Amino acid sequence: EDDVVPDAEVIEVETDAVIVEKDGNSVEVSTVPAWKRIVFFYKYNNQNDDGLTFRQRLTKAGLSVVLSYGFVSNMSYCVSVSIAWYIFCKRTLLSPLAPGQWPKFLAVYSGFWVFNNIVRPIRFGLSVAISTQFDKIVLWIQEKARVNRSVAIGLTVFFANIVGTTVLMCLGISMAASLAGVPIRPVK
Repeated sequence: EDDVVPDAEVIEVETDAVIVEKDGNSVEVSTVPAWKRIVFFYKYNNQNDDGLTFRQRLTKAGLSVVLSYGFVSNMSYCVSVSIAWYIFCKRTLLSPLAPGQWPKFLAVYSGFWVFNNIVRPIRFGLSVAISTQFDKIVLWIQEKARVNRSVAIGLTVFFANIVGTTVLMCLGISMAASLAGVPIRPVK
């Protein structure tokens, strides 16, 4: 830590940065590698100066982050399935629902599944970013439907994560099949 800035005196060490003083000026120098600051942007680029650590902010956000993560994750997988469906149909001129094609479709989709797991930190960052919108939706449902918070949360989960996922999946697969020129259901 002493060699972060040559000829500088370390005056404070934080978890992700070192505060150094050189020529009477204090400078914060990040000790976190650039790749980590990019991949985990939601942790290292937080503009909230509320004095809370990242973990404390997550705990505070709590349920809204869980709701938004479910939504972001479901939407990500819906898009992945739709793209995999299109690629499979375009390459084989068959529906993944045709006899014997499902394992071959899953082979195409597995690449997207791996990608989705690699970008999980980005998906999580996005869910943290939109979590306040889920809080607003829950409050709006509480006010408009005159229900308690638990019911409003249940309705939000149902409409965003169940209905929303089903609609996007159906639209995505329909578009993929249409663009590939292959019917969703195989013709017998």
